[in-house]
Amino acid sequence: MVNEDEIKKEFQLERVILFSDAVFAIIITIMVLEIKLPESLHHASARQINEAFTNLIPKFIGYAFSFALIGSFWYRHLQIFSFLKDYNVSLIVMNLVFLFFVSMFPFAVTFITAGFDLIKYSWGLFSYIGIIFLVTLSQTVLVYYLLKNKSLLCVNAANMETVLKWKVQRINFIIIPLGFVCMALITWLELDTKLLLYFVGLYGILIAGLNRRYFPDQNNSAPMLFRHFRSRRKTVAKPVKKVEHKSKR
Repeated sequence: MVNEDEIKKEFQLERVILFSDAVFAIIITIMVLEIKLPESLHHASARQINEAFTNLIPKFIGYAFSFALIGSFWYRHLQIFSFLKDYNVSLIVMNLVFLFFVSMFPFAVTFITAGFDLIKYSWGLFSYIGIIFLVTLSQTVLVYYLLKNKSLLCVNAANMETVLKWKVQRINFIIIPLGFVCMALITWLELDTKLLLYFVGLYGILIAGLNRRYFPDQNNSAPMLFRHFRSRRKTVAKPVKKVEHKSKR
């Protein structure tokens, strides 16, 4: 009976993970559908086709950037759920809230693919960055809940805080609300929209600096591609200088 309960629990937890992975996959697929050439180009000239391809470059850059963001969120989600041995209703609800904010990425990408000037139209930039903030904050809340209940829901929880870099990530509880306050002040005081980009840039520099300071040797938690380049860099042999020994008579 105990074995049957364990198998059932493992199967249900696997369904939760597969459902989350499916949501990420669908979101990425929907985003790339926004990048397409106009149907009116069937009988267009070579110049018109070249112009159409040129207009697609900003859309592709926006898609690539959003793809990288979603990939980083998915990788962190993979790390989080690798510690799970059980689940409860609260965990399912928090995961669904996180997936809800992630599912809004295709809506955010439309501001780029539709050709809006994000600097000119502040609501477009605020919507895009606001969704990123909400995804980050909801994932941070999910990590906090698991750390608080790790004795019941997690296995190998001794190094959980180190792998998830909680010492640095918990700063999101302060930075993300400040980001929304920054948006409100820019709108209310009619300030330059670029101030929000400066805020996001400083936030990224702060997180990167803190990660290097507190987790300098955590190479195993990086994606496989980064680990591959790191290992290649380490295996490059340095030239050895030949030392000639003169014989003494």
